[in-house]
Amino acid sequence: MSHRATESLSVAEAESRFLEQAQFARLLINRLVRFLRLPPSARIVDVGCAAGALVLALRRMGYDAVGVEPDLHARQTAEVLAERLGERIPVLDGRAEELPLPNGGCNLVIANSVLEHVKDLEKSLREARRVLRPGGGLWFYSTSALCPRQREIRGFPLFGWYPLGLKRRIMHWAARHRPELVGYTANPAHHWFTPRLTRKLLREAGFDRHYNRWQLRLPEEGGGLYRFTLSAILALPPLRFLADVLIPDSAYLALVD
Repeated sequence: MSHRATESLSVAEAESRFLEQAQFARLLINRLVRFLRLPPSARIVDVGCAAGALVLALRRMGYDAVGVEPDLHARQTAEVLAERLGERIPVLDGRAEELPLPNGGCNLVIANSVLEHVKDLEKSLREARRVLRPGGGLWFYSTSALCPRQREIRGFPLFGWYPLGLKRRIMHWAARHRPELVGYTANPAHHWFTPRLTRKLLREAGFDRHYNRWQLRLPEEGGGLYRFTLSAILALPPLRFLADVLIPDSAYLALVD
């Protein structure tokens, strides 16, 4: 886990993330275009975008990207960066539960390390569904209740396996009394995902299909051992469960037909 919440980064710290975010943007788009159509002018919204490093990376790739961020400091940092670089980094004031976007206008919604922090998870998923056009998708990277290792708090071994109620009490305590343990964020994580819970939540939010992180990975991302392991994980459910236990966090792509 980063020791600083991304929304609190300075202008210089946010600018230093551009190269990393550009690499991430290329990898993510390469993974997703196998499952959804993203034309050059596709509308992409990055929810919880902080200072907009990923928004800028996507815009440089030719996409019509916009960010949504509730933190005033992060939005102001994006404005300063845009002026310094001479580029547009559009970041709107808004939350995952109330996206300031029209119905059915987006090809892709990105929520990278965001949904675990929202107050109303079900409403956030419904909002993502609302702004997506047919054929669009929501990609999110978040927590996992299957893996004992996680990045949301330091100093609590096997935290991923704690009961949900205990997790939430500890996170709220840390935010108030030991903020350094949770990256100095005012909104610590209090949602943890499992494959079964994710299926239920996405179905209830109105999504038609979804793919897990193993299905999204590309065979060419690694060597022979990686390709063999990936194919085995995809083919054998018990091995996939073991992989989810060993690897922290989770990622999904949910589609609208």
